[in-house]
Amino acid sequence: MAAAKRLRVTVITPARTVLEQDAVSVVLPAFDGEWGILPGHAPLMALLGCGRLTVADGEGKRERIAIRGGFLQVSSDVVTVLTAEAAAPDEIDAAKVNEELRELKAASPKEPDREAHEQQQAWAQARLKLLTNESSAGHN
Repeated sequence: MAAAKRLRVTVITPARTVLEQDAVSVVLPAFDGEWGILPGHAPLMALLGCGRLTVADGEGKRERIAIRGGFLQVSSDVVTVLTAEAAAPDEIDAAKVNEELRELKAASPKEPDREAHEQQQAWAQARLKLLTNESSAGHN
């Protein structure tokens, strides 16, 4: 029996390579909604949003990472994610992120800074959501 096709997934920030592994699927936050990538996907480039990236290895293990926007490239079963920031659940301090979110919500940025402020809030919310989903997901 032939081996199933797999994806090679790499997640890179300016500071480090966060993830590099083979997978059977990837689900990630595009700027316009959640997208799924399977082996054999057509070549693609896309703008990413803030949210959870999930990589399934085909053996029941899923890696979950919060990402802060960036770009996706899919070509010949190679999935490359370039993102400004990424955080695995064990890298997130919920108390610090909650405090950051409280401060962001209390602030009232003026017009030129409003978009950056909203992006900071989205990043904080994405990290907290990852932790919430991790605690309720168990081994999935």
